[in-house]
Amino acid sequence: MLNQLTSPLYQKLVSEFEGSGNYVNGDLSALRKDAFELFKSKGFPTQRDEEWKFTNLTPFLTQDYGFQQTELTEDHLREAVQNALIPDLDAYTLVLLNGKIQAGLSVLPDAGQVTVDALDKITGTAIYNEYVTLGESDKNAMLALNTAMFKDGYFFEVKKGVVLDKPVQVISIFTADDHAIFQPRNLVIVNEFANAELIETSVVLHEANHLFVNSVSTMVVKENAQLVQYKIQNNETSERLLSYNQIFQSQNSRYDNFTFCLPGAELIRNNLHVVLNGTATETHLMGLYLVGDHQLTDNHTAIHHKFPHCESNEVYKGVLLNNGKAVFNGKVFVERAAQKTNAFQQNNNLLLSDKAQVFAKPQLEIFADDVKCSHGCTVGQFDPESLFYLRSRGISEASSRKLLVEAFMFDVTEKISNEALKQYVQNLIYSKMENSFISIA
Repeated sequence: MLNQLTSPLYQKLVSEFEGSGNYVNGDLSALRKDAFELFKSKGFPTQRDEEWKFTNLTPFLTQDYGFQQTELTEDHLREAVQNALIPDLDAYTLVLLNGKIQAGLSVLPDAGQVTVDALDKITGTAIYNEYVTLGESDKNAMLALNTAMFKDGYFFEVKKGVVLDKPVQVISIFTADDHAIFQPRNLVIVNEFANAELIETSVVLHEANHLFVNSVSTMVVKENAQLVQYKIQNNETSERLLSYNQIFQSQNSRYDNFTFCLPGAELIRNNLHVVLNGTATETHLMGLYLVGDHQLTDNHTAIHHKFPHCESNEVYKGVLLNNGKAVFNGKVFVERAAQKTNAFQQNNNLLLSDKAQVFAKPQLEIFADDVKCSHGCTVGQFDPESLFYLRSRGISEASSRKLLVEAFMFDVTEKISNEALKQYVQNLIYSKMENSFISIA
């Protein structure tokens, strides 16, 4: 395969895995070997793969990525954390440097409520063996690569019956003296009758270097538990972000996911895979992608209904500027046993430039006969009548366009229950739009 043979990253990965000896010993050696063999057999995804048909990784594999990481002084770290904190948000913080927990900079709930540790500290436990697996690596080569070579990451467990009094902001700081690849692996467990809210943000230092982040996170929401997860991707041009987020829900649980992709990183690829493993389970996926000039943002979601009397609701909206390119691929699977399923999926896209591109593919696969399922997709530009109406009221064209975009995105942002977080996200969106609307007005 062309991109395997010519990519310096592919050759470095092979040399690092087979030559360093860092991955072929200990409890994970057999799993890592199997995962890497799977990665080698598949190689990096290409556009010949249906799941990557509109996302070409090859241009992002040409950098000479390494594995060396940079150590920062505590003062430098504290400054980075301070800049990453969400204004006016009352929250706990979990700080990571290149995937490693920084306990001295983190502010966490009481140990009687949660357990937080490096992922490798729970190696060999039942929960580790159950969820740190190959999973769907046969369908996702980057998941196989992460399974083979992950080094760092966190384990976060909310104990049974604990309802956290405020959210946890997870601040991931990445830095390197040269181009580098990071592959963190995280595991979150929300036990029975527990309730938690996670807000994921990231910061990159040494912005002149290209960083390739291939992360995997597993979220386990047990019976009668609730988890709300926010992913805010406000990144730098030098970043290439690939994430695989897998969620397993038990009976009577609820999982909410909010994904906000903002202009910045040249490449964003999010895989969100939810499995409803129990009756009366509820899932809500809300996404908003604002795609800027020469940026590629790809959101792939999959919801698997396996049991009856479950509900899923998915709304993803995209605003594309200039030469931006976006991909949305959403799948809902309803198995034969999943009678009385209620599943809704909607994807809407607003193109603000004749050079912008969007490739949307909402899908339903239903094998049950007593269900209520629907999906839809729209791609369009500004409604000229709405624009004319605002202009006739003395509002400038730039302000009119901005108002219409705000109304378009409202369905997603209004669902944020935390007011400080909602204000922060809205301000980010407005600031990103400001210069863009000047250029397209």
